[in-house]
Amino acid sequence: MPEPDSPMPEPDRQRPWRRRAGTAFLAVAVILGVVLAARMVDPRAVSAMTRPEALPLLVGAVLANAAGVLLSWLSWRRLLAAVAAPAGFVTESRIFFVAFLGKYVPGRVWGVLAQLEIGRRAGIAAGPLMAVFLLGLATAALTGAAVGLLAAPGLLGTSMVWLAAPVGAAVVGYLRPELVYRLVARAARLVRRPLPEQPPQRRAIRRSVTASVASWAVGGLHLWLLAIALGADPVAALPVCVGGFALASTAGMLVIVLPDGWGARDVLLGALLVTVLPLPLAGTAALASRVVCVVSELALSGGMLLAAEVRRRRLAPVLLGGVS
Repeated sequence: MPEPDSPMPEPDRQRPWRRRAGTAFLAVAVILGVVLAARMVDPRAVSAMTRPEALPLLVGAVLANAAGVLLSWLSWRRLLAAVAAPAGFVTESRIFFVAFLGKYVPGRVWGVLAQLEIGRRAGIAAGPLMAVFLLGLATAALTGAAVGLLAAPGLLGTSMVWLAAPVGAAVVGYLRPELVYRLVARAARLVRRPLPEQPPQRRAIRRSVTASVASWAVGGLHLWLLAIALGADPVAALPVCVGGFALASTAGMLVIVLPDGWGARDVLLGALLVTVLPLPLAGTAALASRVVCVVSELALSGGMLLAAEVRRRRLAPVLLGGVS
């Protein structure tokens, strides 16, 4: 395993065109996915959220969603350190945020391929990296569903006996994370990507789960701020917005044929928001959430990749000097 942020091996020098072609394809696909997504945004949502009185809440919404993405990166880093090894800021930023941008491309295969390719060039084996991807996906889905339960009282009132099952599953998964690992390992064998036999330490998984829960909670605050800007009651809207965003986003993750769950996530989010907003405003909030997420995620990913490149260039002379 290479030292964190050590010079990357360059096995592709004999065929540099393959690396360039892959990078260009992913970049073009992400751009097309973002353009398609932008065309689906209702201009009324943009105009409603750019009113002068709504601008402070809009800025707060952008920052809240960006903070949620950073916490999801922290959750992923915990898994990487537990399953493989810490790879350093440069490599970890490249792997996570390039694959993160891949969610704007229909299907999750491109994000997986990007992770494996960048990891291979950094000297990280495909098996552990695939384990991190699958565990990260399972962690995000389970914690998203758990946080989504916050929206249940607003929808179901007191008829919530059936919530005992998912709450119990979440508690068991937190106390016995190796059980989740075994389920993920079985799924990995089905796609012929066997995972390491030894599950990560419970402490590492719990840290990742905690960061993932925080990611959903903090990220969901952006929808709460948008709902307040549209006139929702702050107290009543808080659990609905935080839980609804987590639940709708988790459902969108499962619709892999659509870029970032476009359409499916927004319809479900609008349906959840009608408990705190009139129907037209609920739809506006759902579409405004999409705009905020696209802007904040593109800005954050671009900033993190730029910071990683700057750090790589600063480290290169020092590392090469040490080698010589």
